[in-house]
Amino acid sequence: MATTALPPHDAALLDALATHLGVRLAPRDFTLPGGVRVGVDGAGVGDPDSLGVAGAVLVQVTYAAGPVKSAQRNKVLADAFKLAWLRSQVPTARTVIVVNEPFERLFVTGAWLPAALTQQGVEVALVRGGARLEVARMLA
Repeated sequence: MATTALPPHDAALLDALATHLGVRLAPRDFTLPGGVRVGVDGAGVGDPDSLGVAGAVLVQVTYAAGPVKSAQRNKVLADAFKLAWLRSQVPTARTVIVVNEPFERLFVTGAWLPAALTQQGVEVALVRGGARLEVARMLA
């Protein structure tokens, strides 16, 4: 299964998360026990001394330019489902969805999506910035 490169905007969001976590992240396809093949936008292994990250980091990225369209919202939901399922397969993995500012309204306090993700152990990294992207906050 060939690993595909990310579009430039997605790659920039992934790089911002990698810098924030102190790990190298890159797209990766792998096969789980039972022969199930799955790909993630970013995977890496954190150093136990690096911001408390220990074990595998699995990441899905979604970028929006302008208002979020229903297809983009649906991709975030599908990514959330994939990462929640991966946590059940690899319970030691740290799972993170990375989004940029237009998605912020999906993750406000009191909304069902951040509550469900927290319960499933999936974190959300909100990335902000123009020329220099930075993780503005992590929702866990």
